[in-house]
Amino acid sequence: MKFAPLCFAALAVAASAVAQPSATMRPDLLASVEFNTAYSSREDIARGPQTLGSLAVKSYGVSVSGRHAWDESTLLVYGVAVQQFDLDQEGISTLPLPAHLGEFSLNLGAQRRIDARWSAALYLRPGFYGDFEEQLGQSFNVPALLLANYAPSRALAWSFGVNANPFSDHPVLPIAGVRWQFAPAWTFSVGFPRSGFTWQATDQLALRAGAGFAGGSFRVSRNVGSPAVGRARIANTYLDFREVRVGLGLDYALGGRVTLSADVGAVTDRKFDYFDQDYRLDGDAGTFVALALKGAF
Repeated sequence: MKFAPLCFAALAVAASAVAQPSATMRPDLLASVEFNTAYSSREDIARGPQTLGSLAVKSYGVSVSGRHAWDESTLLVYGVAVQQFDLDQEGISTLPLPAHLGEFSLNLGAQRRIDARWSAALYLRPGFYGDFEEQLGQSFNVPALLLANYAPSRALAWSFGVNANPFSDHPVLPIAGVRWQFAPAWTFSVGFPRSGFTWQATDQLALRAGAGFAGGSFRVSRNVGSPAVGRARIANTYLDFREVRVGLGLDYALGGRVTLSADVGAVTDRKFDYFDQDYRLDGDAGTFVALALKGAF
């Protein structure tokens, strides 16, 4: 099963949700719609000292989200997301990597205010994460995030929690973050997937500098590329794909509650890790550019 039909299906769901009221996604509850795309430069890929090929990474996605107040203290959030990574290998490559990795998921969550300083949140992302070639059912996964938030003031907020992802090499990870507005126009944040500084230059323009992650954890169903030394095949297993990106960005309000975001910088680390097979590929450092268009309602 190819991933592209799922992408078009999700776009259709998004369009119908905006056009026609329904029980699951009503326009009056719609919070945001986002389209994103990114490109990471073509770089060599190696296993240990041996270079096996080269590839560029292209990605694009769309998400639709909404929210609903359950009571005075509880907010429910929900949505649908589609994301695809194209691993653009040069020529006839023997890299043991699929051509595409993708996500088609529901995003569900609940946020509850406990008191003036404390709140808690639980988020679930049930969906399909894989190469979408064979055995679609085995690519079903439910990543989860549990957070506790402490805000002693309007300028400072701390977050503590646990991230769970059964498809990852680290299925359970503790996480922590902070958001600190240390000056009227300046904010510093540490968290996942992005950390750095933001300067609100004007009412319309915000400038950013920092580091972030791209990628995810996926199930690979089909054997691809040349067999690895000492292995007959790499298939029906899990793949952690990660890029570490450092760079500059901006958010520009176009009007009508629509924002354009752009980022450019360096990919300092690229990894493809079949952790169950003890088989990892590393990419050379490169560059990236990313664009996103978000509408808030």
